[in-house]
Amino acid sequence: ARLQSIAEAGGIVMSYETYALVRHIVAAHPLPAITVKGITREIIPYAVDGLVGESDDGAQVFSAHGDGLDLFVDVNAVDAADAARLRGVLSAAIEALDKRGSSG
Repeated sequence: ARLQSIAEAGGIVMSYETYALVRHIVAAHPLPAITVKGITREIIPYAVDGLVGESDDGAQVFSAHGDGLDLFVDVNAVDAADAARLRGVLSAAIEALDKRGSSG
């Protein structure tokens, strides 16, 4: 209820804690930090933009889920060090899938 007071008409605003739980399905952007009654620290609210994959704002978010698959990559949020690690992990996964595909 406290966060809804800063939402635009028809919009949805959530806390970072909520966003962290749903970021694989919801595209959102941070708003300026605020203080709210009953919470001693500033919080960063997030305004919902839509569902992952629906945005045309240049965001590069990849999300896929299924048996043996749990992938969420926000290209714009990955720093250089993590990008190198991500490339390695994805390459190894592709190689393993290719080997499995050719053997069975």
